[in-house]
Amino acid sequence: MNYLYKHQNILALLVSLLLLGACTDVLDETPSDKVSIDRIITKGTIANFRTNSYVAVPKSFTQYSASCLLESYSDDAFKAGNTSNNYKWHDGQLSITSTFMGSSVWNSCWKGIRRCNLAMDYLPQSKAPEDVVSAKNIERYTEEVKLLRAWYHFILIKNFGALPFVEEAYSPGFEGWNEITRPSYEAISTRIAEECDEVIANNVLDYRWQVADENAYVNKAMAFALKSRVLLYNASPLNNPDNDRTKWQEARDAAQQCVDSIVPEYSLLPIEDYSLLFNGSYTTENSEIIYRSSSNGSSTTNSSNGVDLYLYGSTGRSSNCGAVPSQELVDCFELKDGSLPVSQYDNADHTAVTLNAAYSENAGDDPYAGRDARFYHSIVYNGCDYGQMKNKTDTVIVYTYEGNTASGFNEDPLSQIDAYKRRSCTGYYTRKYRSAAYWGATSGDINNHKVFFRLAEIYLNLAEAECELNNLPQAIAALDVIRTRAGQPNIENVPGFQNTQDYLRQRIRNERRVELCFEEHRFYDQRRWEILEETNGVMTGMKVTTAGGDNGPFSYERVKIEVPRVANTNKYLVLPIAFEEARKMTGLGQPEAWQ
Repeated sequence: MNYLYKHQNILALLVSLLLLGACTDVLDETPSDKVSIDRIITKGTIANFRTNSYVAVPKSFTQYSASCLLESYSDDAFKAGNTSNNYKWHDGQLSITSTFMGSSVWNSCWKGIRRCNLAMDYLPQSKAPEDVVSAKNIERYTEEVKLLRAWYHFILIKNFGALPFVEEAYSPGFEGWNEITRPSYEAISTRIAEECDEVIANNVLDYRWQVADENAYVNKAMAFALKSRVLLYNASPLNNPDNDRTKWQEARDAAQQCVDSIVPEYSLLPIEDYSLLFNGSYTTENSEIIYRSSSNGSSTTNSSNGVDLYLYGSTGRSSNCGAVPSQELVDCFELKDGSLPVSQYDNADHTAVTLNAAYSENAGDDPYAGRDARFYHSIVYNGCDYGQMKNKTDTVIVYTYEGNTASGFNEDPLSQIDAYKRRSCTGYYTRKYRSAAYWGATSGDINNHKVFFRLAEIYLNLAEAECELNNLPQAIAALDVIRTRAGQPNIENVPGFQNTQDYLRQRIRNERRVELCFEEHRFYDQRRWEILEETNGVMTGMKVTTAGGDNGPFSYERVKIEVPRVANTNKYLVLPIAFEEARKMTGLGQPEAWQ
């Protein structure tokens, strides 16, 4: 917890105090994180406590995944190159001395928790005059900080397992590090949920903010959503090995409470507006998004992880196609009748499959026609209409067949040659958070903001918990809310429907994978469900070939991506703590698999 006790975490408070003038004596006499409360008298100083508590809210799409989108650490996507961190991850190079993505999460969240604790110490004590900062705003800032602190703790435990709930800003001289021990996962989850309940009960925060710029701040609806997610993780197999029904009931109740409390204040966007969930300004009203980042990530997703549109007439170019969808993810998108295109994988490499009778990958056919509408909002495929670039009138049609010099197939996934890394090795590109309109004579103007919580997730949380309680009619009802928005038939009308818990469990998990793809859920879902060993060991793409160029006809071949994928064992369910941190806090210890 190095950020818990470093002097650099004193907030912007010192800067504000210096601006007041004549503060030298005070700073000389008083420890920097124990500044006398009577000095906190300006609106700016008080606001800094609140603003600095947001330090650990992810500012980009790659902050928590060491320059790679998190999906490239799961079975949903692959990022080319043999020096990237996701390659090292899958190659089994993760260790307690080199945690790759883990260290950034650890440091950022503990830094955020310390700042939240300082704010919660000082804000309620503020003696600022009412005409400087109102008591109502002080109360609001305190509730925001409390909710942020709960969120940061959850981010930590979903990565590193159970950790203590810290509600004190430890001083630089604190000597009790080795006495800090791990609680049970249930205990820390319960505590986080209780913090959410306090924020809800205090009724200070609005369900959503009425001023556009205030959308950067957490709200009451997020407290409900965070509680739902925390208790769902607590009930999941990884953290509930005995399948305690009480935990599933708590998860169910939290999800239902969230739905009952925030609907109709929040509602699902119609499917024709689905892309608005991922593209647009955070200040723009969005009926489905509960909370999202206030930092524009369009440069990262389009320039560093997008389709290279250079040869389509753009003066810019993507430096890397980034995390590209796997064939396994594409297989999860249903046909229009609700059936899945692939009935089963017939070999360990997933290159031989049994196809649905209504679906074909034969030469000359189009395997991408007649799919779930979300497929076209989420995946760029061979022949995809990608829209118009900025200041252009022509529509960009992306072709991924082998030999296409702009966006064709890359057969060398480990190549470090830039021309290769700009082309997909799966035959697909990601569409969420990306837009051809970003490119043109110049690049930019199309904003996107990382979604942290949205209403669709809550319905899926509810469906999952109801299913695990074997309340199948209720699970079906919650699931069908999401399916109806997508234009897919109710699950009971899907060919081959079985009214069993196991069947419904698998379809709920599939629905979650489709609805929430590239929103940083799959990485954690694989872990909390304990399915790494069956899902993360192999990945395939679709190699498209043609002798007729863009005019086709096209042939299709499923191909295995030949790279090591060691990180698919249960050892990787929970991340280890960096060696230096574990050495300072011997009472925590490493997760059992890393000892």
